[in-house]
Amino acid sequence: MNTHSIDEGLFVTINGTEQWMVLRGSNVENPAMLIISGPGVALSSIAPFFEAWEQDFTLVHWDQPWAGATYSANPVEQGPLSLDRLVKDGIAVSEYVRQRINADKIAVLGISAGSIVGLKMMQERAEIFSAYIGTGQFVNWAEQDALSYRLLLEKAQTEGNEEAQRELQQIGLPPYEDSSVDAIKSKYHSAMTEGEMAALPVFSALMMAALTNPPPAASYIPDGVALKNPRELATQAYAKLRPELLTFDAYALPKEFTMPIFFFQGDQDYYSVTSSVQAYENEITAPKKNTVVIEGGSHSVIWLREQFLEELNRHVRPLI
Repeated sequence: MNTHSIDEGLFVTINGTEQWMVLRGSNVENPAMLIISGPGVALSSIAPFFEAWEQDFTLVHWDQPWAGATYSANPVEQGPLSLDRLVKDGIAVSEYVRQRINADKIAVLGISAGSIVGLKMMQERAEIFSAYIGTGQFVNWAEQDALSYRLLLEKAQTEGNEEAQRELQQIGLPPYEDSSVDAIKSKYHSAMTEGEMAALPVFSALMMAALTNPPPAASYIPDGVALKNPRELATQAYAKLRPELLTFDAYALPKEFTMPIFFFQGDQDYYSVTSSVQAYENEITAPKKNTVVIEGGSHSVIWLREQFLEELNRHVRPLI
């Protein structure tokens, strides 16, 4: 590690709870970017997957309450889970990072439901953020969920997928009574594209190596902490936040932003439907704003890491 790089994982007390974060970058003078995943999802344990990004950004992987090492290290003291709590904790994490690497401002990348937290953070403490990037952005959950259903059913009919047609017609239009019905629709709106499937072997190999055979003293793996099943944690956290998520409406927030606002959407996102994101972008004001549509991407377009990085460097990095 040279004098300007950073590669560390640590627990930090955030609003009374010990929370795990990983900071990695080739040069701490590069723009810092906090990555906020959906509820219960922690990307810190697969930090090497984003290694190429570390040449241009100082990445901050944060294990939120009820996620990853933060939950696994102390599951009995996680406290209540709410969007307001995640926004406050996300801001506190940002403040810590600013002090740790002596950065005036940091960018935020919000992924899926994490994009709701990120968008709210921009309104709460605008002065500490250099830019916001939402991917798989939710702007009105109910509207996008209903549109998602219609598009999925239309796709199933066009492709002659009788099983998908049958299952979707059985559950009908959302909203649904509980998350077990959400899971049926999720099979289809979370499906990866051909481009993402092509990238999957590399992703899977890197992920398995990071998790099962990390290098000695790997900073992104906390010592003495057995990580809980990530799928179970994501399901558990989603269930806790579900009532808030289903009623989220970005149009109820102020529409004026003081930092650049970007939305990176897959052209085949059948969940946080891109047309709704574009309509929202048209309604807000910001020093710079843009919806960037990435070809071959789904709701999980972030796994197309090389294309995603190209767009970050083209649109965001010159501004921060």
